[in-house]
Amino acid sequence: MRLTLPDLDRRQLLRLALPAAVLPAALPIRPALASGPSEWPLVGLGTCCEEATDVADHVAAGVSAGYRLIDTAAHYPGESGVGDAIAALEARGVVRPGEVMTVTKVWFDDMGYEPALASARRSLQRLRRDRLDVLLIHFPGSPDAVQEPKRNRQLRAETWRALETLQADGYVRTIGVSNWSRRHLRETLGSASTRVTPQVLQTEVHPLLQQRDLRDDCAAAGVRVMGHCPLAHGAASLLSHPTLARIGAARGRSPAQVALRWAVQRDVLPVPHASSAARLRENLEGALGFELSADELALVDAMDAGERVSFDPKLIA
Repeated sequence: MRLTLPDLDRRQLLRLALPAAVLPAALPIRPALASGPSEWPLVGLGTCCEEATDVADHVAAGVSAGYRLIDTAAHYPGESGVGDAIAALEARGVVRPGEVMTVTKVWFDDMGYEPALASARRSLQRLRRDRLDVLLIHFPGSPDAVQEPKRNRQLRAETWRALETLQADGYVRTIGVSNWSRRHLRETLGSASTRVTPQVLQTEVHPLLQQRDLRDDCAAAGVRVMGHCPLAHGAASLLSHPTLARIGAARGRSPAQVALRWAVQRDVLPVPHASSAARLRENLEGALGFELSADELALVDAMDAGERVSFDPKLIA
């Protein structure tokens, strides 16, 4: 029995079981690069589960609004659409080549050394790049009801070794993990086989799920935190919360803008999704356009309720 991730149904999973592609054998080995950009954007654009036919407009609107980091994944239907959209924007001179960063991920069905390498090759082709900006391991394992902890640990180690190889060979600039719990992160950081510390951890972070202990671990290890679901999938418990409403009313901002600005000031890079071009602009303006006071930050900090809207990775052995 397999638990289903909340944002994917079985039909989507089957559609995403794409055949492995192999890069040409003559592809040159590139010199190893620095572990990350000298300056990260403060906010990114999420594309989770956008169809390929829709994602091009979504990305074009986001880039036009000012986004310079696009979050995708190997199992998202729109990964290739993200690559097509950015290539078209570059060809039209809207942005310079390489100006827009992309984040993609290795799905749990592709964990293991060789499968992870193959997944990265497919992402390179879909994103129309010869080097990935950021590559993450999407989950610390498959969310099966019956699990093998020893096997999961082995798969995590093998997959991380593949990402280290890809970075050392110059095919990936920055490597990291996604949806790692504190236990999973400490396992990776403390493993004798880990040669490179993860540079990024993407996880669910918003005012109702702040994950302070995990963020503290990341800060101590020099790991950049990206926050998916920074608006809790639009949950009323967040966007109608009286604290956000009061701060927003005093500042002339929406509750969503207050939540995104809180993330930025708490050293989290939020990657919100948006349903319209107007919402894209509103989210970006909220993340960048004003600053919360220390008292306002403390009020939002006090909202933490451990309320999760996505799959809990602690359930993965």
